[in-house]
Amino acid sequence: MNLNFKRLADKELEPKGAPKTMIYPVGVQAAYDASNLYIRMTFKAPAGGADKGDKDNDVKVAVMFPDAKVPQAAQVGCWATCHVDARTMPGADDKKTKYTKEGSYDLMQWKSAKGAKVADGTVTSERKMEGGSLGAKAEGSKAGDTYTVTFTRKNPGEGKAVPFGLAIHGDHASGRFHHVSLGYTLGLGADGDVKATKL
Repeated sequence: MNLNFKRLADKELEPKGAPKTMIYPVGVQAAYDASNLYIRMTFKAPAGGADKGDKDNDVKVAVMFPDAKVPQAAQVGCWATCHVDARTMPGADDKKTKYTKEGSYDLMQWKSAKGAKVADGTVTSERKMEGGSLGAKAEGSKAGDTYTVTFTRKNPGEGKAVPFGLAIHGDHASGRFHHVSLGYTLGLGADGDVKATKL
């Protein structure tokens, strides 16, 4: 699948500009057993970002799982959490995080900084990076210019097609300066854009 950075019209809308690479591929594989779902992503995070606000993390990777109440989640992935009044948008309230107007997301995030804690959180009327129910764990490594990140979360149930979206902050990016996927499904003993292998 491809991750995209939405190009804004001009400097008035996006004073910092956009990354040099607007779209790049990410390999996604999945497997599951009786207890857990495993999701592995492999990618080369491009340089040339428009923002380098996160000095500690070269890369951050998030996976988000919307529930059925999030409008158009099957098409837009985690775009539904992005709003013009969210924290890092130009002229917005610097305390307002990403949120959804309806429904909720479970999220997990890995950070490349040594010793960084894996986020296991939610997005509802506000974003919380902890207190989630996924039981999230993650491991990441870099070989040459290629990152491999593997997440573990509780098995959501065999026979399901689970909607998900990806977000990657590359080149020390922070806030809104990340590439995101559209909506996809992950099949556990069911059809999906990504079919998980039963272990």
